[in-house]
Amino acid sequence: MNKKTLIAVGDIHGMAHVLKFLLQHLENEFSPEDAQFVFLGDIIDRGPDSLPAVNQVCRIIETFPGSVMILGNHDFFLRNLINLSLARDEEDRWLAQGGLNTLESYGLDDSDLIAAGKVLRRIRPKHVTLFQNAVSHFETENHFFVHAGVDPEVPLSEQLAHDLMWIRKGFLDHTLPFEKMIVHGHSITPSELPEVHSNRIAIDTGSYRTGRITAAIFRSDVLSGFVSAEIDNDGERVRLFDASAEEVECFQAA
Repeated sequence: MNKKTLIAVGDIHGMAHVLKFLLQHLENEFSPEDAQFVFLGDIIDRGPDSLPAVNQVCRIIETFPGSVMILGNHDFFLRNLINLSLARDEEDRWLAQGGLNTLESYGLDDSDLIAAGKVLRRIRPKHVTLFQNAVSHFETENHFFVHAGVDPEVPLSEQLAHDLMWIRKGFLDHTLPFEKMIVHGHSITPSELPEVHSNRIAIDTGSYRTGRITAAIFRSDVLSGFVSAEIDNDGERVRLFDASAEEVECFQAA
């Protein structure tokens, strides 16, 4: 079993300032020698600062050995842009769902997405590598980390990449056990806080809507708790939760 602490980070959606705040706290607590990160995807779109958010994810993956990024459904569109394979119907969907925010953050023009993809390939090679190396899931002995969820009717070893990125119906309301505990983002939790269910752990806490990004902490492959960083009109604060998602501490940034 991997003895490193595993830190799963929920949806970021271009909220680079909140991500920076969260990472500052986590990097004060964990070192590259004893921890690795799994980013659950949707690094980009909706929020204003996708480019610096991706920069931060690249830095963490380079600094913490074994860290990975899972491809979210929003990231999927940018990867297709990079690969010059973004279909016409995908263009419209992406731009309507936050893609314009991402292009603006990168200083790219939405009038010619083929040209935009070529520019991105040339000026941001580390970002190209990040998105092309993104994985569909990450698996430990006890947990299965994905962006959106899994199809309950399909073994984990046979899941479709599309479902891992997009699924909601049939997964969120499934109450029977899976082969492993599923750890996911994609669907903002009703409480807008981390939630622990009988068969899944949900950590999309609505970054672009709430100003809150959440990380789940696993020690020796056992959930030990959550860290949420949030920035709003009342300031900056870190909230700590135990393994049952009960809040145990909240402190304002100095």
